[in-house]
Amino acid sequence: MHGHSIYRLLTSHILNATCLLLASTTGLVKGQSSAEVRQAFRDLHDDKIPGNCVRATNWLLQHREEAKEDLLDELYQTDTDSQERDAILYVLFNTSSFAPDERFARLVIARVREQDSQVRNGVIFELKGDAGDLEPIHTSGAHWEAWPFMNKHFSTFEPLLKEQIGRTKNVFVLWGTAWLFKKRGVLKDYSALFTPAVLDSAVASLRNDQQPYNATHAVRLFLLLGDQSLPTLRKAASSTDQQTRYLAKATIDALTKGSHDAFGYLSSKVKLTGVPFGAEPAEPSWLSEAFAKYSDRDTYP
Repeated sequence: MHGHSIYRLLTSHILNATCLLLASTTGLVKGQSSAEVRQAFRDLHDDKIPGNCVRATNWLLQHREEAKEDLLDELYQTDTDSQERDAILYVLFNTSSFAPDERFARLVIARVREQDSQVRNGVIFELKGDAGDLEPIHTSGAHWEAWPFMNKHFSTFEPLLKEQIGRTKNVFVLWGTAWLFKKRGVLKDYSALFTPAVLDSAVASLRNDQQPYNATHAVRLFLLLGDQSLPTLRKAASSTDQQTRYLAKATIDALTKGSHDAFGYLSSKVKLTGVPFGAEPAEPSWLSEAFAKYSDRDTYP
């Protein structure tokens, strides 16, 4: 009996020691992992150290599933700088198991409005075709990567995008929303939200204001909305701003006549075939000749 008691006591000590060792080892592993995550977050900052952000982003991509809660917590820190924010968004966008809530969705839409005014395209990562979980994009940047993510989680973003139409004057958001709604087959359902006031705000982007791609996004929006755009474009066709006037006239002729000349003029001034993600539409065979006619002319027709 006494021998059995000693055996049980020794067994208990061994088990306790083993449990303590395992707990200590597990804590050490977690501690190291946490330290690596914190270091990665520091390296994401816009600190002017070449390659830091790209290397840290790639490391976080490799560990994105286990680090997603840390990534989200870091994203919501008030002192997160713009470069770190974009890198975290990119990693979360490409984390298959990550499901956005309304708070995250609103942050994403707010980021889209910013475009590349705070973080230049291509700073965070290098496009590698199959680097992430989403459909391919053509230009690297969180405001571009947001669109395939919104498409993937469309039910979460749909009501917020509808809400934005009447609130924003940002033509990139308006065009991207219209394009995504068309892709999802619901643009006709929401076309009434693109009111004359909304379209008037888009016309302002046709001006020669030195804002990159504003006119491009506006023309794409008007072409997407079709005949609904015509009353607004007809007013714009008498604008005192030359660029507005000619782009409006050409867009009207493109919509009402399918004029090759009109498409040639437009393609010489803006990029018509661009899309937020996925395959771009092929250019028709006649476009290059029509383009050449206006390649060195600013006036239309």
